[in-house]
Amino acid sequence: MSASPVLVLDIDGVVSLGQPGSPTPWYATLKEDWGLSHDKELAPEFFLKPEFDQVLRGRLDLYAALHAYFEVKGLANRLEEFVAYWFEKDAVIDRKVLALADTWRQRTGGRCFAATNQEHHRAAYLRDTVGLGEHFDEIVYSAALGVCKPDRVFYTNAQARMGVTVAQSILFVDDKAANVDSARMCGWRAMLYRGPESLTAALAHWG
Repeated sequence: MSASPVLVLDIDGVVSLGQPGSPTPWYATLKEDWGLSHDKELAPEFFLKPEFDQVLRGRLDLYAALHAYFEVKGLANRLEEFVAYWFEKDAVIDRKVLALADTWRQRTGGRCFAATNQEHHRAAYLRDTVGLGEHFDEIVYSAALGVCKPDRVFYTNAQARMGVTVAQSILFVDDKAANVDSARMCGWRAMLYRGPESLTAALAHWG
């Protein structure tokens, strides 16, 4: 257990930049490659459905949920191919942010975690295949905790998982205001991410 400085970064929107609304969304060529529209089909028919929320909470396996959806689309035999496509396209990693976190950890001796809404398979892909595990003490994610941000239980469970006794020893960085507000309600220090420059300024005075 520790009260030493702890840096906690969100992944999608901070470390990885392929999320919806970004300049480089993972589905930019989805229509051409798969004949699927993200905004008109995949998002409203899958990602925004209650089943995917259960996937993010670790209560339903991604492949089981996708199989049911892809079966209707006539694509069930290409399920693994699609997941590989999605994960690869969605790994637009901001190496500058990782370098800032690495430098901070070396300078302060503090610990660095990721705290993210992820299901089990993508969390493992990001940790092992993309190599994010080399930059974080641990990737703490929703499916493992059984709850998603911005639910306050996410933060209390994450704090216990990280072994942090003093909430104020945590600096949490996220691109969504609701997640930042909930973290603050749990006693964490938290900032709304506005690009690498905002993180550079914050880390200069943290730890």
